[in-house]
Amino acid sequence: MAKVLVNEFYESGWKKPKRKYAVHGGLIPPFTLEIRGDRYVMPGWYKLSKDEDMPNIKDIAYYPFKAKRPHLPNIDSNKVYKVMSSKGNSSYDVKMNASGSMECTCPGYGFRRTCRHIDLVIK
Repeated sequence: MAKVLVNEFYESGWKKPKRKYAVHGGLIPPFTLEIRGDRYVMPGWYKLSKDEDMPNIKDIAYYPFKAKRPHLPNIDSNKVYKVMSSKGNSSYDVKMNASGSMECTCPGYGFRRTCRHIDLVIK
């Protein structure tokens, strides 16, 4: 879930603090929203106070969610690994896709996005 972080600071001679916003996480870029007179910085549902100015979208820092890549030791990204089925009458192809994760041609991978054939190649 996205979180809105607020940095508040005063400059000399100011009575009102200046605020900077940053959105961490999430997949949607920041935007502002007004519902029934209440104003929000989205995503994250950060409610702005009534006396606070609406921030400019370009001034809101955005740090999108980045998935961690799995650690796959000694796996060649250009190689296709043939793994025997559990019955031993056929084989399936296991390879690394462009995003760096493993994929298999077995029916189980199509449903669960993981299978024992990928586990065997990784081990």
